[in-house]
Amino acid sequence: MIRANFSRFVVNLIQSDLNLMKIICSHKFGLSLRVLLLALIAPASIQANEKIADIDFCQVPDAAYQQLDVSETYSSLENLHDVKTINERGMLRVLLHKKKNDCTISQTEQQLIQEFTNIHDLDLIWIYVENDWELLPELIKGNGDIIVAQDQSLSASIEDEVNFSHSWANATYKVVGRADNSRISRFEDLSGRQVVAYKDSPVWNTLVELSESQTGLVLKEIPSTLSYLEVMDRIKTGEYDLAVADSLFLDTFLPLNTELQASFSLSNERNMAWAVRTDDKELHKTLNQYLNQQHVTHDVASTHFDDLALIKDRGVLRVITSGNPSHYYLDEGKLRGFEYELLNEFASEHMLRLDVVLANSQEEMFTLLTEGKGDVIAASLPGSLIAEKDSIEYSEAYHYASPVIVGRDTDNAIIDIRDLAGRRITLAEDSPYWDYMMQLKQQGIEFDLVKADTGVNMEGALLMIALGMYDLTVVGNHQVESAYTKGIGIRTQLVLTEPLAHRWAVRTEDQQLNNALNEYIEQTFRSEKYNVLHAKYFEQAKILNNNDRVTTFSSLSPYDELTQRYADEYGFDWRLITALMFQESQFDPQATSYAGAEGLMQLIPATAEFMGVSDTRNVDSSINAGIRYLDYLRAKFEDTLLLEDRMWFTLASYNAGYGRVKRARILAEEMGLDKNQWFDNVELAMMKLAKPYIKNGEEVRYCRCGQTVVYVREIRTRYFNYIRLVETQMIARLSPSERKTNYIRSIN
Repeated sequence: MIRANFSRFVVNLIQSDLNLMKIICSHKFGLSLRVLLLALIAPASIQANEKIADIDFCQVPDAAYQQLDVSETYSSLENLHDVKTINERGMLRVLLHKKKNDCTISQTEQQLIQEFTNIHDLDLIWIYVENDWELLPELIKGNGDIIVAQDQSLSASIEDEVNFSHSWANATYKVVGRADNSRISRFEDLSGRQVVAYKDSPVWNTLVELSESQTGLVLKEIPSTLSYLEVMDRIKTGEYDLAVADSLFLDTFLPLNTELQASFSLSNERNMAWAVRTDDKELHKTLNQYLNQQHVTHDVASTHFDDLALIKDRGVLRVITSGNPSHYYLDEGKLRGFEYELLNEFASEHMLRLDVVLANSQEEMFTLLTEGKGDVIAASLPGSLIAEKDSIEYSEAYHYASPVIVGRDTDNAIIDIRDLAGRRITLAEDSPYWDYMMQLKQQGIEFDLVKADTGVNMEGALLMIALGMYDLTVVGNHQVESAYTKGIGIRTQLVLTEPLAHRWAVRTEDQQLNNALNEYIEQTFRSEKYNVLHAKYFEQAKILNNNDRVTTFSSLSPYDELTQRYADEYGFDWRLITALMFQESQFDPQATSYAGAEGLMQLIPATAEFMGVSDTRNVDSSINAGIRYLDYLRAKFEDTLLLEDRMWFTLASYNAGYGRVKRARILAEEMGLDKNQWFDNVELAMMKLAKPYIKNGEEVRYCRCGQTVVYVREIRTRYFNYIRLVETQMIARLSPSERKTNYIRSIN
């Protein structure tokens, strides 16, 4: 109560003397004082009846909830809203409409804006208005820096006073029903059905008209006190038949609630974007650079609960694994690993691309699988040693290995399991042998069993053994016998069991996928191709250079420093540029194509001349010109395009030329496809352009555009895999003190 009273005192003091905030912001101790004041003000700003609230932006606000008008607190700073002042102030003031029965802001957008403020080391201040028409006047008056949770139609009345960022999502209002009912795919399907919606929904009037034109359609108003989640529960129980909801909510809700389905849109797409004042050019540029560099990565771990048929529709098989040489690693820009190559062959047979989702622990692997973040786990799992789960089913055995105790080659030999008494066994986070070793302890063998430091994988644990930092560990005998461990001072001390069957794991309901995996294993296991692959990773004399281990991974290419510098300058993710560079030249500065393209970025003579480059084989010039040309192509596409699609269109233009992509978009619209979406839409039109036709009695092609479709898909797959590798290996390289620092930052 004392704190609450003091908080109100501070708020009243600042509101009564607004010069105080100016003094604090300019004082040499301003940052510390701001943090202290914000810590005191925040509870007064977001609590009701002394209850601190973590605002769930997709819930109906509590009736007792009161949000102070923070804009008044900073109204004296209304003309101080450029990037420099925002940074000096240390806070970004975000205006949004506090809705009563709808998502105030979607989970994805909230994460994006929070990530932006974290990157720029800013505090995030939410400023609410009661009506959406108040947003623009408040922004223009300087009572906020940015408007979120709105689409680009917001500025229709004062277009010249507001600029919008790139569109980060497209949204519609969709009809939702139970998955076991007939799917709604057209207006006529609503006849004889009950539809519920909020009366202040933008599509309410459309629904009223439909209720008059569609026989038997019953329209019912949702009480304003009900949240989306409560509405969804009523559909599940049958209390409601159909409901209308925002796709921004449904995109995150439906993948985890498969008993519901949504497929019919009642409205046109809304281009969701952030609004700033037209004179805030630097803020506008900074937001767009962030979205260009970061937003595409948010799609990396999308949620799908698909069996093989739908996976084929999607075109991508997602394998969950850990980063080590027997599973998956990066070698001179190429993706390798026994598990990766084995499943990549399976994916190829089914006309699928292989996407990789990296996990740091076995527990995380199973969590990702059950949450729909991946389709199959491939990580040397000894199925017989892992606790059974009703939600998980295992494939037939594709590999066999014995768990072994590994120690330094200078240690005394371990003859019997009883020699483990008094020793310390450290297991990596991705080890599947924890439960088995716990069972040994329970049998009376007195040894210490501990988990490795966060981020230390199997290979890292073996290196720790060699360095004397860990005593013993447990891995599969195939892992310790592989060539990358030779000469580092470790050896197998004790074989714990006979060889155990390694199996892949899928969700229990995905029987089509499991059956297909089993058929593949039956055909492949111990075949010549399998044996060659096995020898490559576990029997040959050299896999990795000992100075280039996965645990000390630090680069994607030999040119990371240049790539990062120029990518940052033009607002690209450097990992995307690296993926493109590998696709173009496999990092060979001397590469030359049949069409005369040269260098790392494969610039044709006309493009090189346009970019002012005379030596295309010069590494610096090639990377710089290639990125500048990408920036030039990106600017040709509308800002209203979804960021991901704008990027894929840009890549397609880099490969096929802007004119061909433009023609493909026109053709896509004629084919009834979405001209603003690349995958499964414009790429299909590109394929059609590639088909030969007869002209003057001869067979000709407009273009080799089919190559462009493959080109974009392969770059996207490699890019997403690079993202996961970089983020995982960055964690692995952190020292304990750095990990602690990162953890503290993550919770503050």
